[in-house]
Amino acid sequence: MKRDFLKLILSKFVQYFFVGALCTLVNWSVFYILNAKFNVYYLFAAPISYITGTLLNFILSRMIFKSKENRKKRTELIMMIISDMIGLSIDLTVTALCVEIFGFPNMVSKIVGTGVSFVFNFTSRQFFIFSHNDKGDKT
Repeated sequence: MKRDFLKLILSKFVQYFFVGALCTLVNWSVFYILNAKFNVYYLFAAPISYITGTLLNFILSRMIFKSKENRKKRTELIMMIISDMIGLSIDLTVTALCVEIFGFPNMVSKIVGTGVSFVFNFTSRQFFIFSHNDKGDKT
């Protein structure tokens, strides 16, 4: 049973990775355009790009991942917003630390911030928001 659970989590991680990769590309592209092309301050560009990627992630996640049973859509939306706000704060904090403390370039800092927040977002969605028991799963 533990092995089946690990297979399921790995499968979910791969699915989430591909959805997340697409949303991350949108996030990074918007950040790059705002920051590098339009000279928007990185701490303003970062949340705009994060929210853009998050909206796409929300749409794709609702299409791909099954909601927990007996949960209202409104409750799920609120949980995702809370999770995303925490993810945004992680992304911004790590990005700012990389720029201000470590002297990394803005884009590199944004990539590191996104990577750290990805781990949090995956964990919160898989264990608190979406169900482990999709159709056909036996866990």
